[in-house]
Amino acid sequence: MAESPPRSDPASRGPEVVPALVALGFSLNESRAYAALLQESPATGYEVGVRAQIPRSAVYGVLRRLVKAGAARSIAGTPERFAPAAADDLLVLLRKRFDSSTEQLEEAIRRIDTSPPAPDAFSVRGYQRIIEEAERVIRGAQQRLVVSGWPREIEQLTPELKRAAKRRVYIVVFSHAELPVLPGEVFSYGLDEKSLEEFWKHRLVVVADDKRSLIGATEMSDLDAAVVSETTAIAEIVTSQVALDITLLSQRIGRDVEGVMAKMLGARVGRLDTLLSKRDGERRGRAK
Repeated sequence: MAESPPRSDPASRGPEVVPALVALGFSLNESRAYAALLQESPATGYEVGVRAQIPRSAVYGVLRRLVKAGAARSIAGTPERFAPAAADDLLVLLRKRFDSSTEQLEEAIRRIDTSPPAPDAFSVRGYQRIIEEAERVIRGAQQRLVVSGWPREIEQLTPELKRAAKRRVYIVVFSHAELPVLPGEVFSYGLDEKSLEEFWKHRLVVVADDKRSLIGATEMSDLDAAVVSETTAIAEIVTSQVALDITLLSQRIGRDVEGVMAKMLGARVGRLDTLLSKRDGERRGRAK
């Protein structure tokens, strides 16, 4: 008996399933085949090939790999048909394999006696990578954290900020837009994010311990880029810029930020005040 053509259109596949599977290491054809099976199964290789737009010469090899990986089931018969593994079962299986692979990698890395030196500065591209690097910088903070950005990005960093607060890291957060409840000293003009987006672009700054810093564009685009630096001078300059933003805000709202500035800028503030007082005293002495 001739195989009947599939009943669903390729465009009806859940498009979100395919890139998610590709990100987990499945090939594009394997991801398309699994998505096709989710839409209609059991199905023959011919039906899957048409529905998933996979050449007939390749589709059975693709399905065999899915079966081997535990993502599909082979149903004996003439013709042979295939069904997807239940989504929940597949997720459990993938999580178990990922955790096992991660443990193996961790053990292998620990066996290496030396670690490669970290570069003084490097760039990252893509919105998600920038968020991941910002989280890494926050995780490494031991004493102070300075963050400046938009609610959209800061909300994603909130779990790491809360963990930093539990480590007793001193946290300062600044934004022109209205912020959610956050740990630490929070400064905000409280402006509507959508209104600000009409003339300002999303940017993110994170500085840890006056040493490590991240400065980047966060427009939710693959073109987003950031610089991550271990250079103390860059961290100090970035922190000073955020301190200026906070100082200008404090002047508008009448908030005393002397204590915050002292903790943000460290000994630099006290020593500068000492030099200024000494200079002013010398000038008064000469004036007499």
